[in-house]
Amino acid sequence: MLLYTSIRLASNVFKSTNYQTKSFFYWLTVIFNRVDADRIKELGPDLACAQWLLRNGAAVRWTNSKELTTDYNKLPSGNSYYIEAVDATDSGICHVGFPHFKGCNYIKEVKLINCVYIDNEAMEALSILKNSLTHLEVIGCKSVENEGLRKLKRLINLETLKIKELPAVADNSICKELNEALPKCKITCF
Repeated sequence: MLLYTSIRLASNVFKSTNYQTKSFFYWLTVIFNRVDADRIKELGPDLACAQWLLRNGAAVRWTNSKELTTDYNKLPSGNSYYIEAVDATDSGICHVGFPHFKGCNYIKEVKLINCVYIDNEAMEALSILKNSLTHLEVIGCKSVENEGLRKLKRLINLETLKIKELPAVADNSICKELNEALPKCKITCF
């Protein structure tokens, strides 16, 4: 059943994506990022989200902690743990998994640094966190374009935004757009 669901998920993404530019590893990433609604019901949104993130090489910091959890085997159990920060540096997360963020109401900080599979769709999906997200870094994500950065205008509670090393960004005019749309946010561009 799991294999059938994964193949079906990959085929749905295949239909909506320019398949000629996607590698075999991309399709594996899609499978590892898939959302399991039953798992979310069983564990709650924060623990299920943490499992997804750690399974794909990211780390989380809980609201009651100062340290990042990076080891999947050291995830806590129980419903009293809430994700406050996500460090997805060099991870394999992609937009397919971003629905895991639904119900995670305490995430204030997200770092997307050198994430190969982060793209415009992921930037749009970050709006799931618009009520809690205050700090965002998008650095070295080669598939993020101006179009994707425009989607960040929805993140009205952002206090800091760092954008650097995005080779697919056409020009620096996006920084001006974001400054106008998010006047309370300190934006560092390029």
